[in-house]
Amino acid sequence: MKRNLARAVIAGTAGAAWLFGMTSSAYAAGPGGVEACPSNTVCLYYNSPAYGWGSFEHWTSGGYSLSDYTFRDYGNGRGYNVTVANNAAGFVNNTGVEWGVYTQGGAVQYLDPYSSGALNGNIANQDAYLHD
Repeated sequence: MKRNLARAVIAGTAGAAWLFGMTSSAYAAGPGGVEACPSNTVCLYYNSPAYGWGSFEHWTSGGYSLSDYTFRDYGNGRGYNVTVANNAAGFVNNTGVEWGVYTQGGAVQYLDPYSSGALNGNIANQDAYLHD
């Protein structure tokens, strides 16, 4: 009986690990909980990962002038209701396509599919436009 129980636990653990491995590859490694970026969207965050992400805004496909948006998803509250343009420092791309974050001067940072991290020094807090 103990041997069968041990086998069932091992099989269940292996099955869960396999399932987690299969499902987790379709999402970017970013913040969890209230700061999690919804699937099939790209998110810009008020803070970089090193500073706790903060509030965020998310989009689906298209092109967006960031001055038209505020960080409306509360996250941890930092940056809530602040205009996204010139204030974003982190990103999560939970889509299967590459996105570009552009400055007014034409600098760009490309966000790989299913990636996350900090916006680079040429883009962070200078962002003006987002496009897939």
